[in-house]
Amino acid sequence: MDLTIGYDKASSQSEAYELAKEAITPEYVAKFNVNADITHSPEKGQIVAKGKGFTLSLFFGENECNVKLELSFLLKPLRKTILEKVENKVRKTL
Repeated sequence: MDLTIGYDKASSQSEAYELAKEAITPEYVAKFNVNADITHSPEKGQIVAKGKGFTLSLFFGENECNVKLELSFLLKPLRKTILEKVENKVRKTL
């Protein structure tokens, strides 16, 4: 995993998943001029955003969210910046 973020607002896996599901929408992703298909898997406690050149996966555990970011070769120089933005959003949300 690229990031592990503990919950501040959420008290359980299901609550964290629902908070993230409400916050991470196609409209929110579009603010970054990126098209992404967002897949929700409540039974797995997972949200996956997949777009051209990237896959962002959020895995919700009992006390924390694990983030995995896969980037194409061309986007790899932006990895640190992208992870910082993701971390900020997840911390504010959960």
